[in-house]
Amino acid sequence: MRLLIAALCFMLCVSGAQAKQLADLYQAVVPAGQSQSAWQQQALAQVLVKVTVNPAVVEQAAIKAELKNAGNYIKTFAAISSEQGPALKVGLDEQKVQQLLSQHQIAIWGSRRPAIVLWPVEQTAESRVFMQGAAHPVLSQIQQQAKAIGLPLDLPTANDTYVAPLSQDEVWAGNWLLIEQASLSFNADQTLILLFDQPSEGQYRLTWQGYEQDQLVSNELVASSQPELATAFLTGLTAQLAGKFAVQLGSQQGQTELELDIEGLTNFVDQVKVQQMLSAMLSVKQVTVQERKADLLKFKVQLAADRSAFINSLSLERRLQSLQAASEPAVTPVDTTDAADELFSEMAAEMATEPAAAAPDVMPSVLRYRYIPN
Repeated sequence: MRLLIAALCFMLCVSGAQAKQLADLYQAVVPAGQSQSAWQQQALAQVLVKVTVNPAVVEQAAIKAELKNAGNYIKTFAAISSEQGPALKVGLDEQKVQQLLSQHQIAIWGSRRPAIVLWPVEQTAESRVFMQGAAHPVLSQIQQQAKAIGLPLDLPTANDTYVAPLSQDEVWAGNWLLIEQASLSFNADQTLILLFDQPSEGQYRLTWQGYEQDQLVSNELVASSQPELATAFLTGLTAQLAGKFAVQLGSQQGQTELELDIEGLTNFVDQVKVQQMLSAMLSVKQVTVQERKADLLKFKVQLAADRSAFINSLSLERRLQSLQAASEPAVTPVDTTDAADELFSEMAAEMATEPAAAAPDVMPSVLRYRYIPN
């Protein structure tokens, strides 16, 4: 199983998958025709929910009180047309929003977020089918709620005409080789399967599974309706992801500065791209180049949050390959099809595996990565 997951991760990396960049994180669209105070509060509430990936954030007493001062956070607004009618597109002050949340010790998600693909299957007494169609109540609910919190989700079967390259039985059985292969074209960071059934009258169950750090993780939810399950699923998923990707600004303890070495930067354009990418991370206060040597750049990074938050931010960048725990030199893929075929053809002969070496307890003083150009 470890070799299988390694192979799937290899295929994901060479496919060019990467996290989604939210361009509208600090923007809101609200209905026109309201009082100024009403649309300003609604706009601030929308942005706070997206930035924290938490609908309940606006129910906190301090945040609810601050909504009355929403006008202080508005930078721009313009009249637009939306599917629901006349609306206002509102831009908020990013720095002020972050200061508000940091002041109340509320974790923030950056605009770079993990992309996730979902494969939902429903089992009834008569059949087992994909949940499919744009009008499907569970799928539309998941999409709407995910959009409100700024969580990038792909639901392939929500497309009325989509034909899945695998069967519902293969998803239900957890055939992860086929599931991950079917997910490659969606450039996702993580793949989850959603298995709905009804174990008894008036009771619905959702089992959702996915791989985390090469380990299969399974979660089970029970509710009185499928919409309740959908809401509980998103709540549980975001809670799991928050532990990895949410950033508590000003939370760094001990080390506030580190050295980051990145290999593979063979031209000035890529060097600038990487420096800009690092500077844009929420967990970074400042980044400077200390030394250039051939294709290696040594950066000095001043942290705005914990070291672990910075490392997790780096994990969302598929162009950066960690060299920290590599047991052998990393190889930049050239012919992805042949490489993948060769890897899978060797799996049968390599099923005898040895226990993986335990991770060192002491954090390395220097972080090492390789840059893989697009």
